[in-house]
Amino acid sequence: MAGHFKETIFITGITGFTGKHLEDYFVKQGFCVYGTTFSESYSKNHIVCDILEEKTLSGIISNIKPDFIIHLAAISFVAAADQKHIYNVNIFGTLNVLNAIERLEYKPKKILIASSAAVYGNIEGALSEDMCPKPVNHYGNSKLAMENMVRPYFNRLNIIIVRPFNYTGIGQENHFLIPKIISHYVKNKKEIELGNIDVYREFNNVKFVIKSYSELLFSSTKSEIFNVCTGHAINIKSIINSMDNLANYNIKVKINPKFVRENEIKILKGNPQKLFSCIGDFSTEISMEETLEEMYNNIS
Repeated sequence: MAGHFKETIFITGITGFTGKHLEDYFVKQGFCVYGTTFSESYSKNHIVCDILEEKTLSGIISNIKPDFIIHLAAISFVAAADQKHIYNVNIFGTLNVLNAIERLEYKPKKILIASSAAVYGNIEGALSEDMCPKPVNHYGNSKLAMENMVRPYFNRLNIIIVRPFNYTGIGQENHFLIPKIISHYVKNKKEIELGNIDVYREFNNVKFVIKSYSELLFSSTKSEIFNVCTGHAINIKSIINSMDNLANYNIKVKINPKFVRENEIKILKGNPQKLFSCIGDFSTEISMEETLEEMYNNIS
């Protein structure tokens, strides 16, 4: 990767969970990293911008002239209340980014756009890219619509779309499942309310996702959609057991019917064959136990 030093990477949503990890990763690799943030900026390289404001966004990208672009900015919480805003940001915000790029006097080397495994909906088993997506919520629907709107740009720009499965790590907000569980142990809570814990899901480390994004960004592949997954699903009960051992006490799990999804499937994981054939398999570099310990020792 040494040949890429001093090149510029532009990340929309740079102050989000994934954006922070990406920025840290690429800065350590020697890149100049800029990005947009919706909230107040505390860094000269973070520019306050609503991606729905196409003219402002276009001016920012034109001034920075990035070599690579990673588009993360989105409404990413499935339970977000404002349904229209989910579609506006996730679809039209993405189109604003691509339209701004097309106004540049050059073509960036690669554009990576984050979709989501939520496009698959409640399909049982190991999900592969050749399956027909069947989203079951507004978030998944907005991401699938976004993908369909991006495809016409494949002929004009070097684009990769990624569908990450569940991932976690230091800095993820506590309304997500794994940070919620860990925060209860950090606070020495005796009880936790959860939904169905007898299901299997991927919970990959954000470091795996960051490395996957980086490898895809610098690969020669374009005009493709990739699952970003390991194919390793873990039972939520086993996460509780691991945390019991880590925190040296047993928490009581109370099943709250409000958190139990109707017709919830037993096993949901991705098929990583396409991803691994492109960038290799480094899925075993960090275990679930290591992830939990890292988060437990660093959660706020």
